[in-house]
Amino acid sequence: MLSRFVLVARTVNNVSRQQAVRCMGSHAPAHWKTDKQIAIEQKSSMNDLPVPGGSWQEYYNQRNSKWNLLLGLSAVFLLTTIVALQRAGCFYLHTTPPLKKK
Repeated sequence: MLSRFVLVARTVNNVSRQQAVRCMGSHAPAHWKTDKQIAIEQKSSMNDLPVPGGSWQEYYNQRNSKWNLLLGLSAVFLLTTIVALQRAGCFYLHTTPPLKKK
């Protein structure tokens, strides 16, 4: 009796799964937009990407000079900070104590 109930329950479950799969066809309704129309509206196609223009060498030189300027300024700031801290007596490097004469 119990095995027949289990068998009927499994059959009903399998039929309901098949029906759900059959209802979800791969064809879209006639009023849906195509992928091309969606890409045009959302501006998400390859045609909407920016196109590089100008010389890459000029852009590289301009960017490289900016980074070199920042590197030089940071080196000057570091040296200035070290000198200021040294003159303020902030460094205590545990040197050997002075020798006493007898």
